[in-house]
Amino acid sequence: MQISKLKPYAPWMMWLGLAALVVAGVLAFIVRQFDTSVQVSLVVGLLGLALAVLFDPGALMRWAGGRQAKYGANTAVMVLALIGIVVLVNYLVQQLPATARFYDWSEGQINTLSPEAVSAVQQLPQPVKAIGFYSSSASFRLTNDKEVFDRFRDVAPDKFSYEFVDPFADPVRARAYDINTDGTVILEMGDQRQELSFVSDTEVASALVRLSNPVSRAVYFVTGHGEADVADTSEAGLSHVANLLENQNYTLQPLNLEVTSTIPSDARAIVIAGPQVPLTAQAVETLKQYLANHQDVALIVMLDPLVQTEYEAGQADPLTEYLASDWGVVMRDDVIVDLYNSALTAQGQNVLWPFNNGYETSPITAKLEDIGSVFLLARSISTTVGAGAITHTPLIKTDDRAWGETNLEELSAAASPAAGAEDTAGPLTMALSAEDTGRQTRLVVFGDSDFARNQVANNASTANAALFVSSLNWALKDETLINLTPRTPTQRTLQPIDALTGNGILFVTVILMPALVLVLGGVVWFLRRRHV
Repeated sequence: MQISKLKPYAPWMMWLGLAALVVAGVLAFIVRQFDTSVQVSLVVGLLGLALAVLFDPGALMRWAGGRQAKYGANTAVMVLALIGIVVLVNYLVQQLPATARFYDWSEGQINTLSPEAVSAVQQLPQPVKAIGFYSSSASFRLTNDKEVFDRFRDVAPDKFSYEFVDPFADPVRARAYDINTDGTVILEMGDQRQELSFVSDTEVASALVRLSNPVSRAVYFVTGHGEADVADTSEAGLSHVANLLENQNYTLQPLNLEVTSTIPSDARAIVIAGPQVPLTAQAVETLKQYLANHQDVALIVMLDPLVQTEYEAGQADPLTEYLASDWGVVMRDDVIVDLYNSALTAQGQNVLWPFNNGYETSPITAKLEDIGSVFLLARSISTTVGAGAITHTPLIKTDDRAWGETNLEELSAAASPAAGAEDTAGPLTMALSAEDTGRQTRLVVFGDSDFARNQVANNASTANAALFVSSLNWALKDETLINLTPRTPTQRTLQPIDALTGNGILFVTVILMPALVLVLGGVVWFLRRRHV
């Protein structure tokens, strides 16, 4: 059969080839591999195009000499040039040092060392070497951990270095470091060592802090009055901030002042986290004597509004009396209402949950980076001028539109609360620090304990946990440790749409939009035919 007799079939072969190539591309995109179906479709497509050219070679010559072919050739040249530029730029970028080429576009900057981690490695008193023991079966972990180590080394190459050792190829060295688990990392500074079984920016930075501060510091949490528990992992517990403190080499211990009148001599700080009933006069006297007779010790107090506690009406509170008489810190009996700066919940804006958008000037808040903190019911705090060299510094204040509601029954019944004449006018202080330079002691007081509990402190979008940890660091004069808290990626949850919305999206994208394109195309075709 002559080729000329097959010329009418050339267009069919061309369309068959193009269709087969499209099918090959779709299949490759769906299955994400070059399997048999993709290969067969590709072969059919190329064969169809080849037969189209063979059946009608003149059509190819005519097309090559036409205007469309010239435009197509120009487009192909531009596409190839763009691809070449992209490849060249990528090659040049790969030749640059990591610090010069890398920019972290993630929302929480989770691929970049936090300022606190940078400070931890730069302030090392001696160089630290990380020795990672990885066998070939742990190579996937080695790749990830190497990126973490690179970030620390790039920040301070004179202070941080690392190497990897195969424990099976070098068993003598593995035994010298008592390595029992594949993937273990040893951070070594002089004769001090820290062992890590998991590598991340936070874990490495915490280990560097422990190396720089090898002395354990004891913090005692008062119990026996319904206070929040550091071992409690529920929403009401303090386990999240407790883990952060332990990462900074703090030792956390309970202290029941109702069964003992002695505070251990190693106590650096005492924390009172939301008592539900008043401390006894004897317990407060024990605290008072300890702070008076020891230097460089601290007290952290978190007192909720009375409406959240089991305090009886008019019941005396020796703790608040001590704060007022000895520290000039007055805990008001009110609840802060903020109509403009409050937390947004699933039920709407909760005006009883103040949300601060900024902090007062203090070493405690200096590194919080203006990340907001939320308080779940808070009482306001005021100060008086008392005896002694006591300096008060507000940490968190509302604006002048907030107020301290004193009529709690009216507040609970009101749908739209409004400030009354007897209420405390804003701005109001929710947290403050105090320093007695004469006794060398420090105090931090919060009008709420919920802010440090797991319910909100474990939320990566707030600075609640960092605020508590920074407060304790400052109170113990450990400012170099302030804010060494993990940089957690923001969790984004995709909420599934309902069936009606899904059907509507499907109708618009699959039926309506293509139909509009067809209609517009038909209109254009009809109008052109009328003018021919």
